[in-house]
Amino acid sequence: MRLTTILLAAMTALVIGPARANAQDVAQAVTDQLASLASFSGLSPEMHNPYPAEDTCCGDGRCGCCSHCCHRMDIWGSAEFLLWWTKGSVTPPLVTTSPPGTPEADAGVLPGADILFGQSYLGDEDQAGGRITLGVWLDPDHNCSFVGRFYGLGGASDRFQASSDGDPILALPFFNVLLDQNDSLKVAFPGLTTGSINASLTNDFYSAEAYFQLMMERNCNRRVDVIAGYQFARLDDWLQIDSSSILLQQGGIQADIRDRFSTQNQFHGGMIGVRAQMMRGCWSIDTLAKIGLGVNRQQVEIAGRTILDGFATVSGGLLAQDTNIGTFQRDKFAAIPELTINLRYHVNPCLSFHVGYTLIYFADVVTAGRQIDTGVNTSQIGGVLVGPARPTFEFRDEYYWLQGVNFGVNWDF
Repeated sequence: MRLTTILLAAMTALVIGPARANAQDVAQAVTDQLASLASFSGLSPEMHNPYPAEDTCCGDGRCGCCSHCCHRMDIWGSAEFLLWWTKGSVTPPLVTTSPPGTPEADAGVLPGADILFGQSYLGDEDQAGGRITLGVWLDPDHNCSFVGRFYGLGGASDRFQASSDGDPILALPFFNVLLDQNDSLKVAFPGLTTGSINASLTNDFYSAEAYFQLMMERNCNRRVDVIAGYQFARLDDWLQIDSSSILLQQGGIQADIRDRFSTQNQFHGGMIGVRAQMMRGCWSIDTLAKIGLGVNRQQVEIAGRTILDGFATVSGGLLAQDTNIGTFQRDKFAAIPELTINLRYHVNPCLSFHVGYTLIYFADVVTAGRQIDTGVNTSQIGGVLVGPARPTFEFRDEYYWLQGVNFGVNWDF
């Protein structure tokens, strides 16, 4: 019973105000109040079942304690529309500009330049997604079931695009390790270069789960199940910066530069948790609290290239050089806790609708923006490396979260 009270305390406090001394009574009071709303429907008892949310399948009313239950609904599931937000990927400053008349040596150079793209969380806007859950009861009393669940988000992206004949100034900032000071690559500057910059960051997330659900406590108005099984999750992140410049003082040579950083997180592990339900009349509160524990395979891929006049390709761009280009992998222990709370309205024992909230925390992931080293040894750009090997690569992981609102329909057959 303590598990039920812990998981339901947060939801019940929001619905009915300050919690009472006994959290189980609070949860019961919530469902009582919701059930009272059904009295305004104007429907007579003959027209509908007044208690479709409650567990009244047993002939003797003992709800799971009898040995002659009449369950015929052996498959259950739900389909949900998700409107979620994610933490996104934090990046260093990637595109800058300066006011007209700024000297060439200072144009686009931090901290005096204005940042047009980067130095913020990118890909953190709202995303639409979906989640499908399908379960099958393994016994006639509905005490044990096998459940499969898949969900994913449509992906978020941030994009920047600009072109200039020199006014406004466009630049790619970096730290020049040979000069030991901030510097910039001028993509568009009056009398020096004309050009354009296209930069984008995209991410997506999806997960699949398979687990057993075993009843631990049950009566007409409450049910607590323990769940245990397997979880897979994947988080991908891509960041690409393309610039194209015409070098006016070098005979109009065109230089196309690309830097690409992509990361992939693949989690495989076991999970354990608790599902608790409070039911009254037409209403129920359904709470799922679980945690996945396992191994996250982190992969980072860095690529860069420069194309001169459309045919001469040189390895390395600006922030992606021979000193950090490549594919890097490692395995790291990770945890993925999840909390989901749904408020359900039951039209009948076979059909219900819900609205709720989900919070997922993904520990120790790699995102594209965090893998960028802004220090550049310019001697290796079209030449031979002299001095420090920069930019360099090292794994930089962080925590990641997803949260949002769920809208769903549930069925039992």
